[in-house]
Amino acid sequence: MRRLPVFLVLDLSESMIGDDHRRLQEGIKDLLSTLKTDPQALETVYLSVIGFAGQARTIVPLVELPSFFAPRLPVGSGTSLGRAMMHLMDEMDTQVRKTTPDQKGDWKPIVYLMTDGKPTDSIDAAVNRWNKGYASRAQLIAVGIGQYASSGALRRFTESVLNFVNGGEQDFKKFIRWISQSVSVQSRSVGMSDSSDTAPLATFDESFLKKVEQAASQIVQDEDFAIVRATCAKTKLPYLMKFERAPAQIRSQHIALEITPYSLIGVFPVEKDYAEWSDHNAIEGIISSDQLIGSPGCPHCGNPIGFAMCSCGSIMCISGPGPATCPACNREANFDFGEGPGFDVTRARG
Repeated sequence: MRRLPVFLVLDLSESMIGDDHRRLQEGIKDLLSTLKTDPQALETVYLSVIGFAGQARTIVPLVELPSFFAPRLPVGSGTSLGRAMMHLMDEMDTQVRKTTPDQKGDWKPIVYLMTDGKPTDSIDAAVNRWNKGYASRAQLIAVGIGQYASSGALRRFTESVLNFVNGGEQDFKKFIRWISQSVSVQSRSVGMSDSSDTAPLATFDESFLKKVEQAASQIVQDEDFAIVRATCAKTKLPYLMKFERAPAQIRSQHIALEITPYSLIGVFPVEKDYAEWSDHNAIEGIISSDQLIGSPGCPHCGNPIGFAMCSCGSIMCISGPGPATCPACNREANFDFGEGPGFDVTRARG
């Protein structure tokens, strides 16, 4: 039987850390368990997972459903949508079977692309390559997760752009169920239509999933979140402090000053492969510590102060005032509580 290739292209950038990343991890398991109850999907669907942050890589190559197991999803710095689409096209070239005189090739691949932010790399080359040689060979459904996803960038690749608008636990389960139902519908439809046709999607509930009709402008720097990287002084493992923009005004009797503070959402441990998924050539931004509201402890070792800056510029955790060794430069420094104006902090690209 001919295969129906389904690619999941997932945003694994720092801005996804927290609930979105956890739900995505659990959602793949839910998607898999639902599809494995569909006999037609079991016979036709081959599933692949591609992740992208600063880098884009295949996490699971195309594999039949019975042999597919939900992978661990890493986290990295950056939202390299251009790299992700380039990698997807390379994978389509090597993994999707073409029709030959001896046999029919795979059905038209279906791609579900999910991202919560704005591209931090140039997408022009990928857009040109996709629209010239791949848009007619695959069906791309792009889903922006949350209010900060760039629908304008996604619409340069496809008109099938949806926005997951709520983000609550139950709505995300409904969203994953909708993807499962769509894949099931698509697996049943391919045998009844020509492979050049667009496979149908399941009907979606507009209370949490809406079609984006108008493109927004592309923004390279994601200003909606401030992600600060730090390193555990004891384990030397990285962790991320995620702050969300909350514009406000500071007023006194004599002055009104517009600032953009960022409130702490949470602190999240990440693994050593964080560096492998990050774009080390990206130009990162700077943010003042005065704009960051909230300072958590270390999620790896439990040190109560997770936001201490070494003279080398690295952020680390400490147990309190006094001497500590920086895990980045390996120098010992004497830490104390600072007074006066804030200091500049390197912010990741999100």
